[in-house]
Amino acid sequence: MITTIIFVLVTFILLIIPHELGHFLLAKSFGMQVDRFSFGMGPKLIGFKRGGTEYVLSLIPVGGFVKIRGMQSDERNLPGSFYEKPLRNRILVLLSGSAMNYLVAIILFSVVFMIGSNVFNMEEAVINEVKVGSPAALVSLLPGDKILAINGEEIEGWEGVSVAIKENIENDLKLTIQREGRIFDVQIKAAFDPQLDKMAIGVTITPSSTFVRYNFVDSLLKGSERVFFLTGAIFSALGGMVIGRVPAQFTGPVGIAQFIGESAKMGIVPLLSLIALLSVNLGLFNLFPIPALDGGRLLFLLIEGVRGKPLDLKKEELVHYIGFILLFSLLFLVTYQDILRWVGR
Repeated sequence: MITTIIFVLVTFILLIIPHELGHFLLAKSFGMQVDRFSFGMGPKLIGFKRGGTEYVLSLIPVGGFVKIRGMQSDERNLPGSFYEKPLRNRILVLLSGSAMNYLVAIILFSVVFMIGSNVFNMEEAVINEVKVGSPAALVSLLPGDKILAINGEEIEGWEGVSVAIKENIENDLKLTIQREGRIFDVQIKAAFDPQLDKMAIGVTITPSSTFVRYNFVDSLLKGSERVFFLTGAIFSALGGMVIGRVPAQFTGPVGIAQFIGESAKMGIVPLLSLIALLSVNLGLFNLFPIPALDGGRLLFLLIEGVRGKPLDLKKEELVHYIGFILLFSLLFLVTYQDILRWVGR
């Protein structure tokens, strides 16, 4: 339990601190006054002040924020205000948090590729296990045998084997087998398996795997490819949700903590991969044009660019405040559902 809590905290730190640090560093470089840098939300636990910025650790470690002077209407005309800077600089500051999340994801995936992992070949069908007394055992099939064809037709991966056997379950099957460089055919007929309660030939088929590790440069390239592939996959999933093809599923902090704990038990590669995936999700989600998120604020800046003058800041504040309330209401609801699922397990 203690180990899981530590991994969860480390994960939230890797997700939140870089995001806020991106806003912080770019705002400072553009001469904006950052009044507060907070890790966590809610009541302040501890903090200190340096260089005009208060650094705070807050009670609830599921978020964070950087308070840049001038983002509230009553501070607009103060020195170092966000809104006294050029529009281009303000847009870059809002983008910088998600950019840092993407950078962290690329680094973590690159580390995963440098560590190495088993890469499964989905185009090969290798027998993993032969059940004693089964039809496969009777014709002397062995673990490690590769199935090349069934009834003279080449099969497409281990799924192809499963489909071909099901389609011909009542008939004799001719399997073309490769074993230690030798290729031969065996005749086999499925029999009823009382444990499975169905006809079967008595083998477990798994895709073959090879341990692959990449050098530094290739790892960076592969890490970048993985991040952009995931970005496309997220957009595809969102599109599926919109048209109803994919059911909408949300997971809150409790559910994420469970995933982190389970991944940590599986090893460092699954854990780093999950953190990188969460970092991509966080970076992308923050750019959605939702009030209170970076994307919502970006939308107002883009409107300002089109109009040639800023919108009424008090009205914008109200929109973001409503968005903040709605987002926290959704977070509360999702967390409540996570707890119900956890208790009901």
